[in-house]
Order: sequence, then C-alpha cells, then structure tokens
Amino acid sequence: MIFSKENFYIDSDFEIRIVREDENDVDLFIPIGNRTLNLYFGDTMDVLNSRMQFSIVRNLVLRFSMGLANNIATIHMLKNIDLHSSIVNFEVNYSDHVIEIKDKEYFVEMSIKRKKAVDKPI
Repeated sequence: MIFSKENFYIDSDFEIRIVREDENDVDLFIPIGNRTLNLYFGDTMDVLNSRMQFSIVRNLVLRFSMGLANNIATIHMLKNIDLHSSIVNFEVNYSDHVIEIKDKEYFVEMSIKRKKAVDKPI
C-alpha cells in the first residue's frame, strides 16, 4: 500500500489507516501484529553499522506535519493499541526520504531511505 500526502511518502505491505487528520497533522496507524521490527536508516546514519531491532511491536503510529515548512514525522512503536504503550519514538525529516515497511518471513523491515527521482510522487 502506498500512502502519499504533501511531501510525505510511505510504501507498506501492511494496512495504513488514517486515525486523525486536521489542518496541521495527520496520524497514521499501521498494525504489524506483534512482530520483531528491524529498523534500517540506509545511508542517512553512517554511525549505525547495521540496524536497530525491536522485539514484539504490535503497531506503528506515524504523525506527520502537513505544512511544507515543517517536514518532521514522529514514529511511535507500540506494544499495544494505545500511545502510552510506546516502546520507542523518534523524529525524522521526511522531506527527502521514503519510509518503507516490508513484511518478511521472520520479521518486519522498516527502512528510511533517500528519495530517488523514481520514488518521488507526482
């Protein structure tokens, strides 16, 4: 499933639900089903050798700003359905990046990669 709005672009093998939207922000809910999540930052984080791994992630919540001047998204990894069960949360600047969430046999792979010309939405 592809989700694209403003400058935000996500490619996911999992269902993406909009749970809140106003003139400033959009909240996306992505259930991944109590899986291990491997997080890759591509070439955007040279200090990280491989990946960050989070065990038993049930859901992802991504909040991104609608303003073109603010291209920040907050990503929450949840143990349960509510935001208070967050394992970790962090911010990314998505203006030049694509978020991919792929279903692998034994884990979920989440990658944050630089946009290429073919990745940019029309």
